[in-house]
Amino acid sequence: IHHTAMSPHALAPALLLLAASAGAWSPSPPLRPFGRSSLSSMRASPRTIDFCKYEGLGNDFILVDDRGKSEPSLTPAESARLCDRNFGVGGDGVIFALDPTPSSATADVRMRIYNSDGSEPEMCGNGIRCYAQFLKDLGEEKATFVVETLAGPIVPQMNADGTITVDMGEPILNGPDVPCTLPPNGPDNSIVEAPHADHNGKAWQISAVSMGNPHCIVFVDDLEKDV
Repeated sequence: IHHTAMSPHALAPALLLLAASAGAWSPSPPLRPFGRSSLSSMRASPRTIDFCKYEGLGNDFILVDDRGKSEPSLTPAESARLCDRNFGVGGDGVIFALDPTPSSATADVRMRIYNSDGSEPEMCGNGIRCYAQFLKDLGEEKATFVVETLAGPIVPQMNADGTITVDMGEPILNGPDVPCTLPPNGPDNSIVEAPHADHNGKAWQISAVSMGNPHCIVFVDDLEKDV
């Protein structure tokens, strides 16, 4: 499965994730911090964090340059506060550019991400494309580089047309490994269009897949009428 750029009118087979170029809400290059957020309400001693804001296919992220560090500058709770769209910067998550761990023999950089609820996923397809663009805007000139993630090494490809392609590897389809609590009903213990009723009594046909982040997939004919 790849995140890549295609014609906006291209048809997507099931499980093919399409992406356009990651957009940065900051000048490039040279990159200057989009903003500076005060964390005085989160800690006893006030401090500030420089960040940039990027979006990929509508997923927006706060990017922090933590190269030279082994751990993120923010805690999961602080990241959740920054992602608050009313009282923080607003975003789907905070992504940190870190030095690779000593045990990684091939990685050039490392990516950690905290979701807007403070949880930490293994990977995010739109997020890693934003991450790759972030590194380019910081001065990274390689056309391709190895990123250490909790889902394993990921290799973004910077294309000549400005788009970014990411080979995300094979999807996780085994239901309990996604993870999903619905009973498997498909081949290889997968969950494919399994019936499920929500608290309002609406019936859904749910498929489950993970690419480092668990996804609940519902096929609809009309997004406005069927959801």
